[in-house]
Amino acid sequence: MKILKYSLAALILVTLCFTHRSVVAQVSSSFWQTEKSQHFIVHYQAAPANYLSQLTSEAETYYNSIIDDLGFRRFDFWSWDNRAKIYLYDDSATFLSDTQRQSWAGAVVYVANRTIKTFIGQAGFFDSILPHELTHIIFREFIGEKTYLPLWIDEGVASSQEKSYLGTRLALAKNLIERNQYIKLDKFSEVRDPDLVQANVFYGEAASLIVFLIRGQGRENFLDFCRKIRDGANWKSALFSVYHFENFDEFEQAWKEFVINQI
Repeated sequence: MKILKYSLAALILVTLCFTHRSVVAQVSSSFWQTEKSQHFIVHYQAAPANYLSQLTSEAETYYNSIIDDLGFRRFDFWSWDNRAKIYLYDDSATFLSDTQRQSWAGAVVYVANRTIKTFIGQAGFFDSILPHELTHIIFREFIGEKTYLPLWIDEGVASSQEKSYLGTRLALAKNLIERNQYIKLDKFSEVRDPDLVQANVFYGEAASLIVFLIRGQGRENFLDFCRKIRDGANWKSALFSVYHFENFDEFEQAWKEFVINQI
């Protein structure tokens, strides 16, 4: 099976920051212009008009599709002064200089401030990076940015909203199950670094688990699961009580049957 280069993107292209500190662009404000849409304010330097138009259009489309798919539609999120902010740098060098990130970084996401910092010209940005990072903010804003979750839930939810690569991730998960090469779910929940288990395997399995919980078990159940976590329940307790699994073995068997028969 072809291994996608982007499968590492959520780990090596993006830094996800759960912080309460204010996020202020270090570049002088005189360098920034703004483009506004219903839910977003894009701060840009010299981006072409067609790129800005595509960015605001895609961001709005993803905003609506993400909250619909996660079941969050009835909840009021970003409007007017609460709009999310996207800082769009002209190039990688300026972005890296301003954010002080490592050379491989392609975006920085600040959940508490609804802010994404990125730059023009990245492959896969509109189809994968943008929806992935918007999902991180929307999901964490709902359940609480400091709430502990295993990595597979955070990254699985974000990966489930990718436009271009979700199909490949799900196909990989199916292949892993058919070959009995997947990671057992009790061990999978302990993974803190996808590279230690092979990033493609991690993201494929994580995405397929969330797709199973949302599509296989219903959005209302997923919303109930998220509500329980938001209200203070331990993620395992919430998972087993909402989906009526006795243990990880039952969860794993139901997930495998869904992937094999539905994907």
